[in-house]
Amino acid sequence: MNQKMDRQALVWGGLLVLIGGMLLVQTFTDIGAWIWVAVLAAAGLGVYAAYAVDRKQKWMLIVSYVFLAIALLVALLTLDVLADSFVATFVLGSIAIPFLYVYLRNRTEWWWLVPSYALIAIGVMVPLIETGILEDEIVPAYVFLAIGLPFFVVYLRNQTMWWALIPGGVMALMAMAFLLASDKAQFIVPAVLIVVGAVVIGRQFIGTKVPSGEGDSEG
Repeated sequence: MNQKMDRQALVWGGLLVLIGGMLLVQTFTDIGAWIWVAVLAAAGLGVYAAYAVDRKQKWMLIVSYVFLAIALLVALLTLDVLADSFVATFVLGSIAIPFLYVYLRNRTEWWWLVPSYALIAIGVMVPLIETGILEDEIVPAYVFLAIGLPFFVVYLRNQTMWWALIPGGVMALMAMAFLLASDKAQFIVPAVLIVVGAVVIGRQFIGTKVPSGEGDSEG
């Protein structure tokens, strides 16, 4: 127990001293972005090294991941690889990844997909709004479709769970209502109908099974 507390104190104390020292230096001189990237990455790797010593301390993985994610964000912004409109997507996606990772480790714990999906859906919506792809009535249509989609997935995975079609259908109808009220309805609605029709036809071909013995000559 003492070793555990000593390791936690060492990690947290070291991080506080490191960040506090960097902020103090920043008040006297300009620290380049790449120095911050190097320090944040080193802090993340250092915490991961401490976790490798005692893998029971799972919380260290979270701390390490956060520092490495921030270091990557600063690096991408410095290189002008990540546009301002995608910063929120990166942040929300970074938060979603641990939830998705937990689900992939144990797929019986499907509830971890809920926060992951919500964060990714919002993360996709933000740049679409800022770039003008989503605007006016298209925004609530996207929200309703994002809410309804998981219910359709539940039904497609297990068609005995027909109840999922009720909330999914309601959300889809609300989304369609906003789409019809949009100026882009003449393009979006036909595209949606074509996609839905193609999916229905595709499911018929995929689900078709040739009965055993069919086509064999009699006698």
